[in-house]
Amino acid sequence: MLPIPRARSAAPMVLVCAVLVAFVAWVAADVWVPICAAAVLAFVLRPFVRALMVLRIPAWLGALLVVTTATCLAAAVLYVVHRPALDAIDDLPRTAHRAVGEVRDFKRQWVDRNSLSATLEVIDNLQTEPSAVGAKVVMERPRLEDRLMDMGVTAATTASAALLLVYFFLVHGETLFRRLVEVMPTLSDKRRVVDIVRRVQSDVSRYLLSITIINAILAVVVSAALFALGVENALFWGFLAGLLNYMPYVGPLVMIAALTLVGLGAPDHPGIVAALAPAVVYTVINLLESTALTPTVLGRQFSINPVVILLWLLLWGWLWGIPGLLLGVPLLVCVKVILQRSESGSEWALLMETRPAPDPVTESASKTAS
Repeated sequence: MLPIPRARSAAPMVLVCAVLVAFVAWVAADVWVPICAAAVLAFVLRPFVRALMVLRIPAWLGALLVVTTATCLAAAVLYVVHRPALDAIDDLPRTAHRAVGEVRDFKRQWVDRNSLSATLEVIDNLQTEPSAVGAKVVMERPRLEDRLMDMGVTAATTASAALLLVYFFLVHGETLFRRLVEVMPTLSDKRRVVDIVRRVQSDVSRYLLSITIINAILAVVVSAALFALGVENALFWGFLAGLLNYMPYVGPLVMIAALTLVGLGAPDHPGIVAALAPAVVYTVINLLESTALTPTVLGRQFSINPVVILLWLLLWGWLWGIPGLLLGVPLLVCVKVILQRSESGSEWALLMETRPAPDPVTESASKTAS
């Protein structure tokens, strides 16, 4: 008898495809970042265009109105926070210098009280003693203003390309979607594509709209709390807290570090305990938001394992930098929906869930007992 051939596992092919996708995303980051950002924004804004079409407004005019309104709202927010942002950036070197001095004072007061610390300080001074032979070469680094200007030009170019793509996605995306359904070979494939696209659009739109409202509330609360504590440029730090909250786990850690620096670098030298008050208050607010408000609003449908989120953000942050961190979670929601709706990807989608898996020992025991 001839041996029955076994079905080959699709895992190696999936791994190869994943590596190829990551390589292409890294090489062509300047192209794929505005495309992915435009696709995500189009998913969010599409319900508003459909609502205008119900009112007999053409798609091209509805898309123009929606994109223009969203752009004006974003420009208004940036206009409100741009002056506090410029003041905070201008004061950043002085804040860092004062923070370093505060840490040195704390170290001198509480740490450098034993003979071992004094011995290490003497050794450090001997190692850093300047040599009389040879000239000292100082490499001039790019100024912070120049680096921020380059980042601003890049961000403006990417945003302009993304807005143009968003408009065309809103106007012609439905036609492209219908053509995609038509080329599917079987009726089941057509239904699956329709189900996946509609579900991705619904989930991404709901997630981003909900998380944007939550982040706006967080920004207002953090700004008010920092203003009550007497923190300079509290409006900017609240806006930054809301923006960084689009990056789960990573953004709050960055915000805590930034507020710690701001507290230590306060011009009135409040002391090490009072200097940590802004970071502590923000941490409490963020914990209340992440453990009470966000789960209540989003529900279990968008619950993803924190390990998966961190690994995913590390990957896209390495590939695309800050845009990858901002787009990481919406892309992960899309991937989860696609895996849930595909025949061979349901097991992978199950790995992303946060609900506890059944104990295999208990499950086998119950099966044996039954």
